Amino acid sequence: MKATFLIIFIFLCSLAKVNAQNKIVANVTNFQNDTGHCLACLFNSAASFNNISDKPFQCVDVPVRNKEAQVVFTNIPANTYAIFLFHDKNNNHKFDKNFVGIPKEGYGASKNNLPFAWAPSFADNQFFVKENTATYLSIKLRNLLN
Repeated sequence: MKATFLIIFIFLCSLAKVNAQNKIVANVTNFQNDTGHCLACLFNSAASFNNISDKPFQCVDVPVRNKEAQVVFTNIPANTYAIFLFHDKNNNHKFDKNFVGIPKEGYGASKNNLPFAWAPSFADNQFFVKENTATYLSIKLRNLLN
């Protein structure tokens, strides 16, 4: 009887570890104003980050206050990730660009590695989330056009 309870106890403890609640908190700065919102997506592969295949692992939509936003992703398994986000000034849920492809809205990535002439890459912005942790990032938006 004691052995049965011990086995059940060990099983329940292992479930608690599997379901550990990791989170990612990103403080985003350099918004030009408080209009619209910040749309942020978390990616777990280069293919999804570059919109080649798959979808983002998780996306959140948060308000902009005092030209800053705090993005929180919850229930994140230990893995390698990258974040891409932008200031959706006009609330259309699209990353707006002009006729030559220059972003009209501020944008950022998890490690702030933003090449000037092309899109950020997963490899340059990836970070690892460990088990049983909260990962904190600081992201500064780049604003190319006003």
